[in-house]
Amino acid sequence: MTWIRKELQELGIPPLKRFGQHFLLDEKIRHAIVATAQPTATDRILEVGPGLGYVTAELLKHSCQVVAVEKDRTLAPHLRHKFAKYSNLTVIQGDALETGNLGCNKVVSSPPYNISSKLVLFVIQNKIDRTVLLLQNEFVQRLTANCGSREYGRLSVILQSRAEAKRIAKVPRTAFYPIPRVDSAIVEIIPKKTPPFIADDTIFEELVRHLFTQRKRKLNGVLTRYLREQAPRKADSILSQINFLEKRIFQMDPAELIAISNLIAREKTLGSSLEC
Repeated sequence: MTWIRKELQELGIPPLKRFGQHFLLDEKIRHAIVATAQPTATDRILEVGPGLGYVTAELLKHSCQVVAVEKDRTLAPHLRHKFAKYSNLTVIQGDALETGNLGCNKVVSSPPYNISSKLVLFVIQNKIDRTVLLLQNEFVQRLTANCGSREYGRLSVILQSRAEAKRIAKVPRTAFYPIPRVDSAIVEIIPKKTPPFIADDTIFEELVRHLFTQRKRKLNGVLTRYLREQAPRKADSILSQINFLEKRIFQMDPAELIAISNLIAREKTLGSSLEC
């Protein structure tokens, strides 16, 4: 741990709490992250929040193109200097959630915990071929949760409707400096080859968000109130086409929620056509 403290001292910076910085010390974990990403010479990999570049160094060994986006204004130039001899590295100072995927087909990251949800949604929306993230253990449990489980929720549904999430390994908090309060886990996310048809992503995501604010209640009551507000003229028609209204929200799988979303989208489109 002395070496990481020395590097930070030379830069004149402590880990910044506002960025949620925890630097990964464990070499075996870094190897596991990179091995899961399966980098090849044809890959262009986006690394979100490279920090001091310990995972970056492992990626660069595989001759892939690495685009490291670092928000910290001190660490970004440090990375450029540290890896100056590598022609396959581009360092960008900025927010990866704002820069976009920059033409990358893979994402590798040990991000600050406070951007976990946004980063997962980012890789889903950008249809990244393979994503390997080191996230809070409890958060990974939510991503990979089975329908009906205690951890199953909004993010479980949004991710599993479009991708497969696989838990690779648990990582103890002692693998980081400074030591966080919780353990982490490596998760791999790969988009589904044939994802189910979602008529309107906005309607689907809004429906799931609303329903899971009352995850233990029965669908009938929660959905009825939602439809009375969102599509009052179509509420009865939509409800009459659903045969699992007695299920509780957390017992509904992604396919059932997509079916409801598509019903709402179809009825709204039909309603708009009739009004014209």
